[in-house]
Amino acid sequence: MSYILEALKKAQAERQLGSVPTIDAAPSYGSAGTAPTNKLLWLALLVLALLLGLLLWRQMEMRTPPLLTPALVDAPVPQINPPTAQVHPPPAVPKAAEAARAASKAVAEAPAKPRQVAAAKPQPPAPVAAPEPAVPALRELPEPIQRQIPAIAIGGYIYSKNPADRLLLIDKSLRREGDELAPGLVLEKLQPSAAVFNYRGYRYRVPY
Repeated sequence: MSYILEALKKAQAERQLGSVPTIDAAPSYGSAGTAPTNKLLWLALLVLALLLGLLLWRQMEMRTPPLLTPALVDAPVPQINPPTAQVHPPPAVPKAAEAARAASKAVAEAPAKPRQVAAAKPQPPAPVAAPEPAVPALRELPEPIQRQIPAIAIGGYIYSKNPADRLLLIDKSLRREGDELAPGLVLEKLQPSAAVFNYRGYRYRVPY
C-alpha cells in the first residue's frame, strides 16, 4: 500500500508541475506531456482495485461458513445389545443342612472349654452266682419218703432257654414248671437232661 500511495503522490506532483507554465517556456499545444502521467495513474488505480478486490474476497471467504457434507444424522443407529448372561439361582439348601452348618459354625466360634476328666469310679465286682446244690436222685431219698411219693410216667419233654416254653409230658398231659402234679408233689424245674421235683420239701431229680 505504501508503494501505491507514493506512486500516486509522485504522479500528482508531476501533473501539477507539468500544468504550470513558466515565463520562459513557450506555450505548448496538445497532450504529449500528460500521456505518461495518465498511464501511471490508471495503472496505480488498477493495482489498487485489484488489491481491494483481493481483500474483499479474503474477508468473504473467512466469513462464509464451511460447506457441510450431508451426514446421515436422522438415520437410526442400530443398537447391538450384548448377550445377557443367564444367572442360575443357587441350589436350594435343605433346612436340615442349613441347621447343621449353623450348629457347626456356632461350635467352631464358641470358646474352647477345658474338658473335665471324671475319675473312673471303681466298679464293684459282679456277684458270683452260688453253685446250685446237687439234687439227689429219687433212689437217694429215704425209703419212707420214696414210698409216699406218687408214681408218675414221663413220656417226653421240650426244653428251652425261656422257662415259659419248657414243657414236660406226664401221664399224657403237658405240664409246666410250678404245676402241682399230685397232692404235695410239684414240678419245680426242667433241666436239659432231668426234671426236678419237690415232694413236701424233699427235692429230687428224675432223668429223661
